[in-house]
Amino acid sequence: MERIYANTVVGRKNIGFGIALFILLGVAVGVPLTIDLFGGSILSQEQYQTWKVIHAYGVFLAFINYFFGLCIDRLSLTRSQKEISSWSFLLAGIIGGLVRMILVLTSTFNEFGIYASLSESACFIVGTLIFVSGQVKDRSALEPKQAASVVYPHAK
Repeated sequence: MERIYANTVVGRKNIGFGIALFILLGVAVGVPLTIDLFGGSILSQEQYQTWKVIHAYGVFLAFINYFFGLCIDRLSLTRSQKEISSWSFLLAGIIGGLVRMILVLTSTFNEFGIYASLSESACFIVGTLIFVSGQVKDRSALEPKQAASVVYPHAK
């Protein structure tokens, strides 16, 4: 397990959550889709389409959190900026993956789905803005400085 978390402090929760979300929504939700693939479906066509979207979106959120967790500790941000960004992505994964799945399974997505989508989007925006500012800060630190031109008074 230590190899997975190598050189991460803040991003550990995102890595662990990404793995757990992949197992839950990638594997567990993917099983009924695979059964349908082999012809013996336990889902109706509408349920199959819904599960397919939940499955794909859950895997997407799992990968985002996993790779975000690997990257965040390498940026030149303060600890609080890293934590805010990390928790924002984690909350976006919880809202977008788990809460959305629960709303669909309880057939209340039409009533509460807009709140879930808005909350998830807000979390992604906050986390991404902080993450990108760290990337820009790191990029500007790596750019070579232009040397001041030297004027030689005796050059011909």
